[in-house]
Amino acid sequence: MKLTYKYRLKPLPQQQIIFQSWLELARRQYNYRLGERFDWYEATRSRVDACPLVVSIAPVEEIYRDIPLTRVLAKGSRKGEEISNFQEQGYLNWHSIQLSDLKQTKTLFPDYKQLDSQVLQDVVNRVEYAFSRFTKPDANDNRSGKPKFKGQHYYNSFTYTQLHNCDIIKDERGKNCVNLKKIGLVPFVFHRPIPDGFEVKTGTVLREADGWHISLVLEDKSVPVTVAAIQPTEENSLGIDLGVENYIALSTGEVVEHPRFFTESARKLEKLQQRLAKRVKHSKPWKLLKVQIAKLHQHIARQRLDWQFKLAHWLFDKCDVLFIEDLKLKNLTKRAKPKISNEGEWLPNGQAAKSGLNRSMLDAAHGQFVQVLKWVAYKLGKVVKEVDPWGTSQHCWSCLNQVPKTLSDRWHSCECGEECHRDENSGRLIKKIGLICSIVRADITSLKTAQRALLEGKPVLYA
Repeated sequence: MKLTYKYRLKPLPQQQIIFQSWLELARRQYNYRLGERFDWYEATRSRVDACPLVVSIAPVEEIYRDIPLTRVLAKGSRKGEEISNFQEQGYLNWHSIQLSDLKQTKTLFPDYKQLDSQVLQDVVNRVEYAFSRFTKPDANDNRSGKPKFKGQHYYNSFTYTQLHNCDIIKDERGKNCVNLKKIGLVPFVFHRPIPDGFEVKTGTVLREADGWHISLVLEDKSVPVTVAAIQPTEENSLGIDLGVENYIALSTGEVVEHPRFFTESARKLEKLQQRLAKRVKHSKPWKLLKVQIAKLHQHIARQRLDWQFKLAHWLFDKCDVLFIEDLKLKNLTKRAKPKISNEGEWLPNGQAAKSGLNRSMLDAAHGQFVQVLKWVAYKLGKVVKEVDPWGTSQHCWSCLNQVPKTLSDRWHSCECGEECHRDENSGRLIKKIGLICSIVRADITSLKTAQRALLEGKPVLYA
């Protein structure tokens, strides 16, 4: 089992200078290694709709010109043994090539000798991860966007890939410190101890708006990583509907209001940004205002995350199984499609109203809330199950018949006599779908599956 604990660092002034210099060197190395990948990628690829004979492709000899196909291992092998690990099925193994090239980098640029070898190797690992997510699809056949070069304010961490419990010690004055190689003892706020049995594996130094932090990854191999197996019932389960008017609506009829942390601080943020616009760019007053704005954004994010964790624990005090919607939030926050008349003129498409809705949805951060729910459920040994959101706002929870409603219709009224708020109806319907699909052990948890099961008379246990 793995955990992540975050602590506040209290570095000395000279240690802060080292942190800043290391971040800048790591950022430059990241951009250089990413540029190498892009050069190779652009030189060797060809459009699928173009004939390779007429497309400019770099010759194989040019690609391998500065890259040895074998290397002599100095450690971990017999003297003189060669290993050809720079090619995989005809393609360059860039991860091995760039890791091997770090020695030459330190020779050409002595500043990189200041960095710990683990920190420098982790830079190449980050490039490998970013580029592989761009070129290779994941299990769901999805790929990330093209990696971007990092500016000064967008590379804010470096990682020690091997830390140990013995690296957390007390100095001669009795202060808690973490021992970072080539930096020394860095004081930090040890506000919670490491659990018994867990060992420190890695440590990431983070630069944030309010100072420096360190994120420690802890691991205990004796604790198995298991998923709780709980059979949902009417008594131990709960359905929730995610919304904007109300943050969530429970199947019990309870609602939790949207706290709107960003909206509450929007006026203060607006005033700071107006003052920033009047300052000379990169002047001292301009930099001070930038720090204030960054701290305000950080405060809003921390408010929201803290509230979401408290809400998650409150929900799991009420149930063992939680049914939620599997929303595609990226699609919900897209811009409205443009409308063009037959004469070629742009027509109103409601984007102004959509912008306000998008802002409220992003302020709610439902995607982050779902991740918090899954993590809290994992720690407490409980279960979160996702339900296909199709039809959950347009059907009655009691009879499953369709009751069309527009977005402005906030009340659900069905011919079967069921009347309630539309969010409450959705919460009850989500719970009913989840229970029925769990009983029939359906592969897909959706409204259509539940309707089909009811028609066949399968869920006889559901009341």
